[in-house]
Formats: sequence, structure tokens, C-alpha cells
Amino acid sequence: MHRFIIVALAVLAVTSCDRFPHNGLQIGGMLPLEENCSLDPSTDERQTRGLWDVAAPFGDLPRTPRFVVSPLFESYIISRATDIQAEQNNLQVTNLEVTLQTPDGATLVLPETLPNPYRVTASANLEVALDGSFSSSATFSIAIPSSYRQAVADAVFGAGFNEMIVIIRAIGTTMGGFTQKSAPFLWPVDLCIGCMDLCPTQADADDLSDLGLEGLLSSCLPGQDGYLYCQYEIRPPPDPMATP
Repeated sequence: MHRFIIVALAVLAVTSCDRFPHNGLQIGGMLPLEENCSLDPSTDERQTRGLWDVAAPFGDLPRTPRFVVSPLFESYIISRATDIQAEQNNLQVTNLEVTLQTPDGATLVLPETLPNPYRVTASANLEVALDGSFSSSATFSIAIPSSYRQAVADAVFGAGFNEMIVIIRAIGTTMGGFTQKSAPFLWPVDLCIGCMDLCPTQADADDLSDLGLEGLLSSCLPGQDGYLYCQYEIRPPPDPMATP
């Protein structure tokens, strides 16, 4: 009898250590941007796929050739707070694990200096789930750094495709130190060359006001997901006090 009790307690101790199997953190979709370029985790709207213009130029922010995602994170971890222990199950997402594939499931072959898969930083905080539901939070994260742009475009187009699959897994840690890793979230992304360039023939324009393109200054993510850009350098108006 005593042996049975000891064995039962040992099993309970071991299973209690694995309180959080890797299903407590999930990615619930990609959120569309609000008018002020923010994210609203409470919205029911979702993006269906991404679009990346790989011809978008290098330059000062915001005209950078990286690809940004806006994932909605969901935590299904319940509270285990007690009268003598503060909440330990609030979760912080710290990284995204990214794998780039062609639509046929082949992992993109990139130069040795560009690992695939790889990790990027992310930051989002999720409180514990209450009342049998889940908590949610959203953030922006660079899914494909600018250093990958040309190699990714060459690999995708070279394989005969104009789209790719970005596979994303969120990684986080609870306040109590338990690691969570979400199931893979598959995000299809179409690639194009110059499809969001608004002014391909106006290289001599001095500034945005000459083109009537003031709105480009507030374009949330120029070069992706329908946000336009101008391929030419945007120069400020001439200084009337400057020496000729």
C-alpha cells in the first residue's frame, strides 16, 4: 500500500512538471493595419495572404526592403495563481522561428550566410486565459530581414514561382519560466517586381507635393501588402538661403 502511494505521488510530480505542452501559444492569423498604422487584436478581420514588391528601393525609413508581419498571438494557458503565489502564467512572446519555402514545400536554398530556418525578435505580452477562453495580443515583427531580399527573390523566381510560403512559429516564456512554441502558421506571400511603385516616370520631381503624393509619407509599410512607394529619391524643397 505504501509503495502504491509513493509511486502515485512520483507520477503526479513528474506530470506536474509538464504543465504546459506546446499548445498553449498559437498564432491566430495576420491582422490588417488600422488607419493609423496600428493593430487591433479585438478585430475579427484577417489578412488572407501577403504581397511583397522586391523592387522596393533601399533608403531611409520607412522605405526599407524588409518584409513585416502582424501576427495575432493567442494564449490558452490558464491561471494557477493562489493565495500564496502570484500569477506565473502570463506569457511574453520573444521570437519568431521562420522557415521560407516554395509552394511545393521545398525549403529555399539560400547562401550559407543566410540561414533558413532562422529566428527574428518579437515582443508581445499575453495574460492568462480566463473563463475557458483565451487572451490575445498582436505586434509587428520583421519576418524577412532586408539582407535576405535579393537571395529570396532569386530563389523563388529561379524555381519558377512568383509566390512563397513563410512558415512562422512563435516562441515565448511564461513568467514562471516555462517555454512555449506555437504550431506552424503558414503564410502565403506573393512576390512582384515594381507592382507598388506609384511614380515610375517622374524622376525629376523635386518633392512629394509636386507629384501630389504627400500620402506616401504616411504609407504604413511601403512596398508590401498594397502600400505604395515611389522608387525615386524624395528630395526636400530647395533652401532659398543656400548659396548657389
